[in-house]
Amino acid sequence: MPKINSLDESVIDASPMVVYKAVLNEFGGVTHWWMPIHESKLRGDVPIDQVGAIVDIAIHRTGNAKFSYKMTKLDEGKSIEMEIAGDFTGTGSITFEPTDEKTKMQFRWDVKISKLGFVILSPLVNIGKGHSEVIQIGFKALNSYLNENKS
Repeated sequence: MPKINSLDESVIDASPMVVYKAVLNEFGGVTHWWMPIHESKLRGDVPIDQVGAIVDIAIHRTGNAKFSYKMTKLDEGKSIEMEIAGDFTGTGSITFEPTDEKTKMQFRWDVKISKLGFVILSPLVNIGKGHSEVIQIGFKALNSYLNENKS
């Protein structure tokens, strides 16, 4: 199966703890700053800030994708690690590093493409590039959301 190993990064105009909490709120369905492209919904009874929480993700673009994140490690304000299952399978991580009163945020994906349609298209379409585009849109949306909601 084709693989995607990508690393996207951006500097967000807020502290690591604020960015970390905003990402968890988005994954938990409390906020919707990444919509309409990225939709997430918490599954089950495990709170989003706990290991074992599962988030169902739907990407609404050409070739809509569905997968889940299972939180495997949460280091408050520093990192989130997850197992990915569904149309993509593998691991992902998000790190939050302080830099000049802002946050350098990195989103890493190391997955195999599981959805047959995506496997067939992968020689013709750069799915990794599409993933990076979704992440970059998310970084911009997160930064806008945090700037609009500063206390």
